[in-house]
Amino acid sequence: MFQRDYIERLIEECARVLSRALELRRGRQLEPALNQVRQAEEELIGPLRRVLERLEPSSAVEVAGAAQLDRVRMYAALLGEEGLIYHAMQNSASAFLCCRRSLELYAALSLARVQLDQAELEQIHVLMGSLDLSELDERYAQELRRLTTGGRGGSR
Repeated sequence: MFQRDYIERLIEECARVLSRALELRRGRQLEPALNQVRQAEEELIGPLRRVLERLEPSSAVEVAGAAQLDRVRMYAALLGEEGLIYHAMQNSASAFLCCRRSLELYAALSLARVQLDQAELEQIHVLMGSLDLSELDERYAQELRRLTTGGRGGSR
């Protein structure tokens, strides 16, 4: 019970950070938006972030395990927003890397039968506009296409 309450508070904080970052990005306050997202990645994801950065996405999801899937989802969302901020800053290399990793993590989560919510599916759709899916591993590209053409995420 305590663990679930804690995770729910983290998810709520992540949603607040994403909302603030989006507002700042739309207001062209890009450095403050980027700083908020990076700080949230460090605070909300913690040491798991290093694992998520270094492992192949499906392996990262597997290593994180069922108890940490919500943190993986938060990281994918924060990383996607970071990529969109970099895109607005016209830093195409960083934007590409962040957006690609975010999409790969979302695809790996879905392939692991995690049910993605509507906000995540909408973010996937936005992020897909920032890169060519042929630049992703084919299994991730196929899963993202399925998710955005009426298919749903995996079942929880």
